Amino acid sequence: MLTREQEAELIRKAQKDINAFGPLYDVHFSTVFGFIFKRIRDQELTGELTSIVFMKAINALPKYQVTGAPFSSWLIQIALNEVRQYQRRTNKNTSVPLSHADLHAVFDGLDEKHEHERNLDLLLSGLNKLDEEATVYIEMRYFEGRSFKEMAEILSLSADNAKVRTYRALDRLRTIMTNFGHTK
Repeated sequence: MLTREQEAELIRKAQKDINAFGPLYDVHFSTVFGFIFKRIRDQELTGELTSIVFMKAINALPKYQVTGAPFSSWLIQIALNEVRQYQRRTNKNTSVPLSHADLHAVFDGLDEKHEHERNLDLLLSGLNKLDEEATVYIEMRYFEGRSFKEMAEILSLSADNAKVRTYRALDRLRTIMTNFGHTK
């Protein structure tokens, strides 16, 4: 793992000589590939999209400014945009596969009213009814375990805004679950 200073030095070298991008690619490939694969779940397509992400990163690298934020956040931002473009082009919605631990993490974010129920079917139904933006906030926070600061860097927001939007997504999920629970 690179320190921020080592990463910043590699970025500066790669900005001057594209052949120096290799170590950055090696360090961040698995993170970008994993992020995309969780959403696409097709290894070949994930490989193609990952290649596009790194090509876009290489092309934009001369304009990239080292700000102290992880380079991976910038790459994930590009990857998220590529996944969204793929979804728009193909009219396919993607979702992150969930484990029981992931679902319980979302339950922990909800208030006590729903926490004691632990009704996983209701939660899954609620997650499937959320809009794409709300789903991204919940996925990043609860399934990927990202901090609000990291979410903010990826989504080009302030950390406070990422937090507010995540809690609003949870409120929408809570409302959907409550309404869905009453119709059963």
